[in-house]
Amino acid sequence: MDMEVTSVGDINVDLVCSNLVDMPGRDSQVLVDDLFISSGGCAANFAKAASRLGLKTRLFGKTGDDIYGEFLRGELSGVDLHLAKGSKTGVTYALTFRDGSRSFLTYPGSNREFGAGDVDLELVEGGFLHVASFFLQGLGEHTRELLVHAHDKGMTCSFDTGWDPSGWGEKDRELVIDILEAVDIFFPNLREAEAITGLSEMEDVCDSLLGMGPKIIALKLGSQGSFIATKGERFGVEPLEVDVVDSTGAGDVFAAGFIYGRCRGYSLEESGRFANAAAALSTKFMGSSCYPTEKEVAGFIRNRSKNLP
Repeated sequence: MDMEVTSVGDINVDLVCSNLVDMPGRDSQVLVDDLFISSGGCAANFAKAASRLGLKTRLFGKTGDDIYGEFLRGELSGVDLHLAKGSKTGVTYALTFRDGSRSFLTYPGSNREFGAGDVDLELVEGGFLHVASFFLQGLGEHTRELLVHAHDKGMTCSFDTGWDPSGWGEKDRELVIDILEAVDIFFPNLREAEAITGLSEMEDVCDSLLGMGPKIIALKLGSQGSFIATKGERFGVEPLEVDVVDSTGAGDVFAAGFIYGRCRGYSLEESGRFANAAAALSTKFMGSSCYPTEKEVAGFIRNRSKNLP
């Protein structure tokens, strides 16, 4: 089967609970209405979303030889999986609060052990390579080598650093900036982009990031939609409102939707609009089990367009 997209990075089990009012205090307990288990990790979420949209997708990652690893293989049955065996499968407790904020407790597990030796370069193929969650997996400085290899094969490279749990020290910023020289499409949220550039105004942030190497900045703005910038074009993409149940992984679905658009020859604006719609639909359900299909996203956009004044 000819691949269209290769995703590289973290994979873990997500234990998701939503509608929380607050975290429990020390030596106390809070009851939750529901708890949902699904596949997680930014690279795995991206791969699952891309596959659901209809792209032939391959995923490189690392899990433990345990019950969680077995569960993930079942959850990602539509993806061509190349999962190395590590010590323990990673786990994230994803907590969504009623005010829309989120918190995560993550045990990286085998993701920390994932490295260049776990990626068969011959099998990195397709039109696009996506690398995600830089700080939660072990590729480190080898990330740039992987991107250069993909470029040599004619692939377009996208990158999503995720948040740096250690606080964006200068060494981490320098490493990310070095990697960005080999990136075509960069998918930061505004907080990450500000941490990398040291700037706060969105236009300035985009100018700075474009100067570091990427050709396209697809800035994820959550409930505010997204902002797309190139050296010759930039525009905001309005959000599509839905009844949000769980926003965990929405940024990864946005990236998958955007790459889907580029794979199918959509314009930048069409890709951004499709990505926004896919991300919005993904928040209507708990976890990653109901990521939208291309038909569902197209229908959602079409119906919303009909209702515009």
